[in-house]
Amino acid sequence: MKIIYITLLLFELLHQQQAETSRSLTSLTDYLEHNDLAASGNTKQCFASYLPKLEQVGSVWSTAYSDCQQQAATGRDTLFSQLDGVQLQIRNAALRIDSYIGNCLNITNVLDYFECFAKLSKQQLLTMYNISFNASENALSITQQLNGIDEQRYLCTNRTERSYVLGTAQILDALDQCLQDAAKVA
Repeated sequence: MKIIYITLLLFELLHQQQAETSRSLTSLTDYLEHNDLAASGNTKQCFASYLPKLEQVGSVWSTAYSDCQQQAATGRDTLFSQLDGVQLQIRNAALRIDSYIGNCLNITNVLDYFECFAKLSKQQLLTMYNISFNASENALSITQQLNGIDEQRYLCTNRTERSYVLGTAQILDALDQCLQDAAKVA
């Protein structure tokens, strides 16, 4: 029964944040030292051997997971920085159209006002189509590239999680076997 309690306590420890893990492991060590457990010396040796391995697996996972997130963030930043020039071109073209419209709006003579807007479609139509085409094309390309970055991030984090779960399971199986062997000695 005590082995089950210790194993449950260990599982709870594994789900806490890394900073709390060290404090919890100290608490577990204190518990083992101050409670009369059968084969406690062997039990302590089991935990002393396997808890650092669990901490190492957690540390490796944390680092790898952070690396996956950082790679995705860097990919996004790189993608967006590559588009700064295109975005600036579209902005400048739109501002030229906006300036033309602003000039038309400031005309007080009714005939000149309507003629200005009549010329707008002829003079600025090509620019407006170019803006629309470039924006549509870039939006599609950006969406596809962002989806690719998100896919790579998912695959990367999934591999780290798989490694963590399998590594933890192996260590916990070995710890369980060690605890069972320690109980047999008592």
